Amino acid sequence: MTVFDARDIPAIGLLHDEGLRAAVVRTWEAALSRSPYASLAEVPQSPFMAERSLLDHVNEVNERTIDMFQLAVTHYALVVDHDLALATAILHDVDKPLIYRRDVTGFGYAKGTRLGDHGALGAQLCLTHGVPATVAEMVRVHSPFASTGLPPTPEGTLVHYADFVSNDLACLQQGAAPIHASFRLVPKEGAH
Repeated sequence: MTVFDARDIPAIGLLHDEGLRAAVVRTWEAALSRSPYASLAEVPQSPFMAERSLLDHVNEVNERTIDMFQLAVTHYALVVDHDLALATAILHDVDKPLIYRRDVTGFGYAKGTRLGDHGALGAQLCLTHGVPATVAEMVRVHSPFASTGLPPTPEGTLVHYADFVSNDLACLQQGAAPIHASFRLVPKEGAH
């Protein structure tokens, strides 16, 4: 039996808007209920760290987003919507229970899914369960693995980098190659 306990993600309680909070909970409940996992703690974080819990990663991204929210507001004087940033952080990987599979042979993908579905599947799940379109869109584009653009907002930018920092530090901890090591800056065509 699948059980989602909102207390497992403390940042849910920090959302000011009760309607948004309820939609976030419904979305995670739906993701888990459609997956083979009994709890969020059983879902693998990534193909590179299949034994590491998605729950740990989500909570780390939430904490980094809160830290960077404070930095963006106090140091850079940016106007950042707290609830939009935090809801995006909480939901950024909501589709992973539907995509990732772990069995006796190791890590894999659910039938009919691939890594490229990450983000788009999460955004659709968000919209289906009442999450505002602005949050769903930031969920869709938070990862360069699956999207053609990155979040063009302060809230989406905070979550994007909170996700990268949290993931790369966990990679280093677990002995995996950090994500940033796989990306190279390439000059634009015609640039000298």
